Amino acid sequence: MAGTGQRNPTGLSQSGGERCTLEKHGFTGIYFAGTKSPSKVVIAAGGASCDEKTSVLMSRFIREAGYNVLVLGFYLWKGLPKNLAAIPVDYVEKAIRWLKEEKGVEGIAMTAVSTGAGYTLLAASLIPEIGCVIPVVPYDYVMEGTTSSFRRLGTSVYTWHGDEIPYSPWTLIDKGIPRILLAAAKDKRYGLARFMRYGYDHNPTAEASRIKVEDMHADILLLAAKDDDCWPSDTAVSRIVKILADAQYPYRVESHIYEKASHALTDGLDEMTGYAKWALHHMIPAEKRYPEACEQARQDSFKRILGFIDTWKV
Repeated sequence: MAGTGQRNPTGLSQSGGERCTLEKHGFTGIYFAGTKSPSKVVIAAGGASCDEKTSVLMSRFIREAGYNVLVLGFYLWKGLPKNLAAIPVDYVEKAIRWLKEEKGVEGIAMTAVSTGAGYTLLAASLIPEIGCVIPVVPYDYVMEGTTSSFRRLGTSVYTWHGDEIPYSPWTLIDKGIPRILLAAAKDKRYGLARFMRYGYDHNPTAEASRIKVEDMHADILLLAAKDDDCWPSDTAVSRIVKILADAQYPYRVESHIYEKASHALTDGLDEMTGYAKWALHHMIPAEKRYPEACEQARQDSFKRILGFIDTWKV
């Protein structure tokens, strides 16, 4: 099982998956029935700029391990918004209802990478039926929605039952993207490739927009990369662990921050195309600095995730 090795030359293994639509089910996704742990299901979401193909690829190792998997779309899939704004967490709630009523599963786990990891944390903080949470390179604040060209939209990235989730505004963008790019380029800690990390490190956040992880009712495994190139997943994971400890969180908490790893702590890299492939080669310097360590971290993360799901008691 490799993150970057050549395999599955036919591409997406969507054959056999059961498609769920917004019109019929209230959410968009593809359900893959497995043979291992039939009482459990893993909801797997993509990340920022991840379309249907990329989202399915990212869940590959979980599907190949034999678990029931629902790959859930939350934006960019056909029929869903193209901007990262006003995305309903209700999709997850409706998916869980469908899984319980139509598939008869008891245990609901959820995992995702990057932006999807934040969506996972937020969903688990609002929906008590989620009993296992595995956010990979997450961030624990809800931000203002933006377009792909970084135009502020004056609304939250997420909504819940029609209400806007409190968010931190992207006030840094008011300085102008050229000035931000120049500032990142001049700072030896960042550079143009780490422009996104610069933005997250220099934009203020409000406590009201922090995802209330202490409200979850789930075992949690948190994975991050030290000095993450894209956003501060490393500081987010440390912060989440402390918050849960201070709250005397009664569920299992495990975490690991890889000394040498990249933001692309996910499967399916060998089959990715389009923006996902471009970003891997141009926006994640760690992949060029220590490619072997990044691949080793990916393989280790797969083992940790599968082991966590396996030992999670429904």
